[in-house]
Amino acid sequence: MSDELAEKLFLRGDSLFEANDYIQAIEQYRQSLQLYEQKQDTTGMSDCYFQMSTAYHRIGAFNLSIDMVKKCLYLDSLTNNTENLSSSYNTLAALCLSAKDLKSAKKFIDKAIELEQQTKNQENMSSRYGLAAEIYTKAADPKEGLSFGQRAFELDSIRSDTANMGKRLSQIGDAFAALNQFPEAEQAYLDAAKLLSHTSLMNSICINYKQLGHLYDKTNRRQQALFYYEKSVEVARQYGLNYLLESDLSRMAELYGDTDRQKGYLIAREALQLKDSIYNEKIQMATQEFSARYDLVTKENKIAEQESRIHSQRAWLIAFNVFFLLLILAVAAYFYIRYIKREKQRLNVKYYHALTRDFNADNNDVSHISIGDDVISTTEADRQFILKVDDVIERHLDNSSLSSIRLSQELCLSQRQFNRKMKAITGIDTGTYIRDRRIMKAKQLLRDSALTIGEIQAVCGFESPSYFSKVFKDVEGISPSEFRKTKNN
Repeated sequence: MSDELAEKLFLRGDSLFEANDYIQAIEQYRQSLQLYEQKQDTTGMSDCYFQMSTAYHRIGAFNLSIDMVKKCLYLDSLTNNTENLSSSYNTLAALCLSAKDLKSAKKFIDKAIELEQQTKNQENMSSRYGLAAEIYTKAADPKEGLSFGQRAFELDSIRSDTANMGKRLSQIGDAFAALNQFPEAEQAYLDAAKLLSHTSLMNSICINYKQLGHLYDKTNRRQQALFYYEKSVEVARQYGLNYLLESDLSRMAELYGDTDRQKGYLIAREALQLKDSIYNEKIQMATQEFSARYDLVTKENKIAEQESRIHSQRAWLIAFNVFFLLLILAVAAYFYIRYIKREKQRLNVKYYHALTRDFNADNNDVSHISIGDDVISTTEADRQFILKVDDVIERHLDNSSLSSIRLSQELCLSQRQFNRKMKAITGIDTGTYIRDRRIMKAKQLLRDSALTIGEIQAVCGFESPSYFSKVFKDVEGISPSEFRKTKNN
């Protein structure tokens, strides 16, 4: 029961996070964390700390955010998961960069790169190089920053990853600007703007506009600087990026101060109000953090006192009851685990047949998932989420390297948050869901088109005909050619 409640609280926190209500999201994650701590579920605890860190970062509470990631890093080290450790070090480096602790940021990003080289994951390595480019550029080593940025861009170009290519060009532009190579910096920023305009990465788009404004400001091109600062403000205001909005407004107020003092005054007043709001949010979060710690310690002390008193008064009765209760729980757990295993096998089979039937009927309505004679209802938000996921998969179906990382980026979620949400809605992991969508598309083409099996393999994103045949036979029990003959007959 506590596991289910912890999961519900975590997902409620995700919903509040997506609605930009970060303070309430943190409270839900904290309650979920307490339940995971009672069960000593290190994976759940790590996920809670990671999401709390991201939420703290969004409201500018960098020190609290760093504390959360360090706790996440400790839990990941217990499992010795290289990929998670690299991700935690990368996040810690990013937070230290935001807190302007560049020495620590360099140390953490170097460690993240060292760990990621063991996994040989090009997409993750590109992310590490990109962050290293930012850190080394701001740490007065722009030549090394430029080198990291170019290496990241090369890896993204191999995968034709438009979104990340745009981000890398922005980082390359920063390095050129730090080297006073302003024409090269301007071209990199403008190329980045073209690529990012085709993505939904609003934070990166906002930063790109801010970079162009700063570059033109630095080279005394005032009108162009104001144009891009205003574009950055428009995006930041629309998507609640207050920490970017405040700095843009402050600089715009200074630029307007010489030519339009009234407008400069109004902008400066808005910037000050926003700065006060951000400061108040930080104070509120710090107060809540200390209050929560105090309540937790008080509660633990009261429980300890009660347990000590009961133990001293009724030691023999407690021992007997505990023994009897553990015996009952052990027996119940044994039968419950057997039941869960049988149900999981049954639901996996039924879920697969349900997906096949729904696809063959060309039914794109995800208001429910049919599983045998059962129906699992979903909320309107879940239906819209799955429709977006299916749309992204359909657009990138021919990409054999399509993964949860790309899907989470398209939907503006962290990879952990996206995978957890997919599991909660569909009951299966993201990789299995993508595979099933590929197979379902392949079955449709085998049945309704004249394409060759090799052409269908390419359209559906399988790396080779042999791999396509293997996966298809694993799922369907027959080869693609046999399936086509059966359907034609």
